[in-house]
Amino acid sequence: MAYAFAIRFAMLFPLALSMDLTPEVTYQRVEQTMGFDIIRTNFRITKFNRTCAVLNGTGELLIDLDNHYTFQIIFEHSRLGNNQFNRSPIRVPEQPVCEFMKGAYREFQYMLVDTTNYPQVGPEGLCPFPAGHYWNRNLVFDDTKVPPFMSEGFWRAILLFKGPSV
Repeated sequence: MAYAFAIRFAMLFPLALSMDLTPEVTYQRVEQTMGFDIIRTNFRITKFNRTCAVLNGTGELLIDLDNHYTFQIIFEHSRLGNNQFNRSPIRVPEQPVCEFMKGAYREFQYMLVDTTNYPQVGPEGLCPFPAGHYWNRNLVFDDTKVPPFMSEGFWRAILLFKGPSV
Protein backbone atom coordinates (compact mmCIF):
# COMPACT_ATOMS: atom_id res chain seq x y z
CA MET A 1 0.00 0.00 0.00
CA ALA A 2 1.77 3.14 -1.18
CA TYR A 3 -0.45 5.61 0.69
CA ALA A 4 -1.47 4.51 4.16
CA PHE A 5 -4.03 7.25 4.70
CA ALA A 6 -4.77 10.86 4.00
CA ILE A 7 -6.71 13.30 6.13
CA ARG A 8 -7.69 16.62 4.65
CA PHE A 9 -8.29 19.72 6.71
CA ALA A 10 -9.91 22.60 4.92
CA MET A 11 -9.41 25.82 6.83
CA LEU A 12 -10.31 29.38 6.14
CA PHE A 13 -7.58 31.93 6.82
CA PRO A 14 -9.03 35.40 6.27
CA LEU A 15 -5.75 37.07 7.14
CA ALA A 16 -5.27 40.70 7.89
CA LEU A 17 -3.15 42.63 5.41
CA SER A 18 -1.76 44.76 8.22
CA MET A 19 0.70 43.26 10.68
CA ASP A 20 -1.22 44.88 13.55
CA LEU A 21 -4.28 42.65 13.19
CA THR A 22 -4.53 39.02 14.25
CA PRO A 23 -5.65 36.58 11.53
CA GLU A 24 -8.88 34.68 11.92
CA VAL A 25 -8.75 30.92 11.37
CA THR A 26 -11.88 28.81 11.03
CA TYR A 27 -12.06 25.06 10.51
CA GLN A 28 -14.31 24.01 7.68
CA ARG A 29 -14.22 20.22 7.40
CA VAL A 30 -12.16 17.10 7.98
CA GLU A 31 -12.27 13.95 5.88
CA GLN A 32 -10.32 10.71 5.69
CA THR A 33 -9.99 9.54 2.10
CA MET A 34 -7.98 6.32 2.35
CA GLY A 35 -6.10 3.99 4.67
CA PHE A 36 -8.97 2.65 6.69
CA ASP A 37 -6.91 -0.49 7.40
CA ILE A 38 -4.33 1.69 9.24
CA ILE A 39 -6.55 4.19 11.06
CA ARG A 40 -10.26 4.79 11.42
CA THR A 41 -11.19 8.38 12.20
CA ASN A 42 -14.38 10.06 13.24
CA PHE A 43 -13.39 13.74 13.28
CA ARG A 44 -15.88 16.54 12.86
CA ILE A 45 -15.95 20.29 13.08
CA THR A 46 -18.44 21.78 15.50
CA LYS A 47 -19.23 25.29 16.67
CA PHE A 48 -17.95 25.98 20.18
CA ASN A 49 -19.67 29.34 20.32
CA ARG A 50 -20.78 31.98 17.80
CA THR A 51 -17.25 32.79 16.68
CA CYS A 52 -15.20 29.63 17.25
CA ALA A 53 -15.14 26.29 15.43
CA VAL A 54 -13.40 23.35 17.09
CA LEU A 55 -12.18 19.91 16.04
CA ASN A 56 -13.73 17.00 17.93
CA GLY A 57 -13.65 13.27 17.42
CA THR A 58 -11.72 10.06 17.77
CA GLY A 59 -9.24 7.98 15.84
CA GLU A 60 -8.29 4.36 16.25
CA LEU A 61 -4.70 3.74 15.12
CA LEU A 62 -4.55 0.04 14.36
CA ILE A 63 -0.75 -0.40 14.03
CA ASP A 64 2.41 1.11 15.52
CA LEU A 65 3.92 3.72 13.19
CA ASP A 66 7.71 3.39 12.96
CA ASN A 67 10.33 4.56 10.45
CA HIS A 68 8.85 2.27 7.77
CA TYR A 69 6.12 4.92 7.50
CA THR A 70 6.65 8.48 6.34
CA PHE A 71 4.65 11.61 7.08
CA GLN A 72 4.22 14.90 5.26
CA ILE A 73 1.86 17.88 5.20
CA ILE A 74 0.97 19.59 1.93
CA PHE A 75 -0.73 22.99 1.93
CA GLU A 76 -2.96 24.21 -0.89
CA HIS A 77 -4.41 27.69 -1.29
CA SER A 78 -7.56 29.09 -2.90
CA ARG A 79 -7.20 32.87 -3.03
CA LEU A 80 -10.82 33.56 -4.00
CA GLY A 81 -12.33 30.85 -1.81
CA ASN A 82 -13.90 29.15 -4.84
CA ASN A 83 -12.33 25.71 -4.21
CA GLN A 84 -9.79 26.10 -7.02
CA PHE A 85 -6.76 25.14 -4.97
CA ASN A 86 -3.14 25.60 -5.98
CA ARG A 87 -0.32 23.76 -4.23
CA SER A 88 1.68 26.06 -1.97
CA PRO A 89 5.45 25.90 -1.47
CA ILE A 90 4.74 25.92 2.28
CA ARG A 91 4.92 22.33 3.53
CA VAL A 92 6.28 19.87 6.05
CA PRO A 93 8.57 17.69 3.93
CA GLU A 94 8.18 13.93 3.72
CA GLN A 95 10.14 12.31 6.54
CA PRO A 96 10.09 9.10 8.59
CA VAL A 97 7.49 9.16 11.38
CA CYS A 98 10.13 8.94 14.14
CA GLU A 99 11.99 11.96 12.71
CA PHE A 100 8.72 13.90 12.49
CA MET A 101 7.99 13.08 16.14
CA LYS A 102 11.45 14.37 17.20
CA GLY A 103 11.12 17.54 15.10
CA ALA A 104 7.94 19.29 14.03
CA TYR A 105 5.56 17.35 16.31
CA ARG A 106 7.66 18.05 19.43
CA GLU A 107 7.91 21.73 18.51
CA PHE A 108 4.12 22.20 18.23
CA GLN A 109 2.80 19.64 20.72
CA TYR A 110 2.05 22.42 23.22
CA MET A 111 -1.00 23.26 21.04
CA LEU A 112 -2.45 19.81 21.86
CA VAL A 113 -2.14 19.94 25.67
CA ASP A 114 -5.45 19.39 27.52
CA THR A 115 -7.40 18.94 24.26
CA THR A 116 -6.05 15.55 23.10
CA ASN A 117 -4.57 12.36 24.50
CA TYR A 118 -1.73 12.26 21.96
CA PRO A 119 1.58 11.31 23.58
CA GLN A 120 3.93 14.04 24.77
CA VAL A 121 7.38 13.70 23.20
CA GLY A 122 10.66 14.55 24.91
CA PRO A 123 14.00 15.43 23.28
CA GLU A 124 14.73 11.77 22.54
CA GLY A 125 11.58 11.46 20.42
CA LEU A 126 9.01 8.69 20.36
CA CYS A 127 9.45 5.63 18.20
CA PRO A 128 7.28 3.89 17.28
CA PHE A 129 4.14 6.00 17.61
CA PRO A 130 1.95 3.53 19.52
CA ALA A 131 -1.29 2.08 18.22
CA GLY A 132 -4.29 3.04 20.28
CA HIS A 133 -7.43 5.08 20.68
CA TYR A 134 -6.84 8.85 20.38
CA TRP A 135 -9.29 11.72 20.81
CA ASN A 136 -9.58 15.46 20.21
CA ARG A 137 -11.86 17.54 22.38
CA ASN A 138 -12.50 21.19 21.51
CA LEU A 139 -9.18 21.53 19.66
CA VAL A 140 -8.82 25.14 18.51
CA PHE A 141 -6.21 26.29 16.01
CA ASP A 142 -3.91 28.89 17.56
CA ASP A 143 -4.31 31.70 15.01
CA THR A 144 -1.47 33.69 16.56
CA LYS A 145 0.93 31.08 15.10
CA VAL A 146 -0.07 31.79 11.47
CA PRO A 147 3.03 33.12 9.69
CA PRO A 148 2.57 36.69 8.38
CA PHE A 149 3.44 35.69 4.80
CA MET A 150 0.38 33.42 4.42
CA SER A 151 -2.15 35.18 2.21
CA GLU A 152 -5.88 35.57 2.69
CA GLY A 153 -8.28 32.91 1.39
CA PHE A 154 -9.03 29.22 1.87
CA TRP A 155 -6.17 26.94 2.86
CA ARG A 156 -6.24 23.16 2.79
CA ALA A 157 -3.79 21.00 4.72
CA ILE A 158 -3.34 17.42 3.49
CA LEU A 159 -1.72 15.04 5.96
CA LEU A 160 -0.18 12.05 4.18
CA PHE A 161 1.17 8.92 5.81
CA LYS A 162 2.93 6.59 3.39
CA GLY A 163 3.64 3.02 4.31
CA PRO A 164 5.86 0.30 2.96
CA SER A 165 4.83 -1.09 -0.42
CA VAL A 166 3.12 -4.46 -0.19
